[in-house]
Amino acid sequence: MTGASITLEDKATDGVRYLVARATHPGQLMSAIAAYMLTSTQRRFEREAGPDGEPWRPLSKRTANRVMRGGRRRGTANILRVTTRLYRSLVTRSDASSAEVGTNVAYAAVHQFGGQIQIYARSQRATLKKIRTGRTRFVKTGTKGGVVRNVTIGEHVISIPARPYFGFSEEDKRMLLQLGEDYLLQEGAP
Repeated sequence: MTGASITLEDKATDGVRYLVARATHPGQLMSAIAAYMLTSTQRRFEREAGPDGEPWRPLSKRTANRVMRGGRRRGTANILRVTTRLYRSLVTRSDASSAEVGTNVAYAAVHQFGGQIQIYARSQRATLKKIRTGRTRFVKTGTKGGVVRNVTIGEHVISIPARPYFGFSEEDKRMLLQLGEDYLLQEGAP
């Protein structure tokens, strides 16, 4: 899987290893763990908060004011879920000794960890129109009163804050151990 990945390396790891070693068919346990991790990750998208419970940083004013298809403004709701592409791309993979949740979306890592995107200078043709306040605005090509000009857009950097969705909360760690204990009790292991 490309994108972002998080590896569980903490106190729960030893407990999960112990449970896997005791299980007769650890693949079933790992499948249940992967399913739980997927659900937990999806809940983070819905709650718009990271594994530590910290709310994601709100969208910038410029992003919130962007006009979407249909003429409506983007707004501040549904951070990382306006098209649901990243949300829908979450998948699980498990075998007898591991459980993973991941995504193959190329921009997943920049949303998980944050980062800066370098936009290089470019020249292009754009349609401009004077508006009532005397300022000039970009408009669609073919707009009445619009003038087509060559414009240069300077080099700039776009900063994307980290909005972590992969990871393990304290509740997740407890639930993973509980899943293993329940599995062993159901299996009848000593």
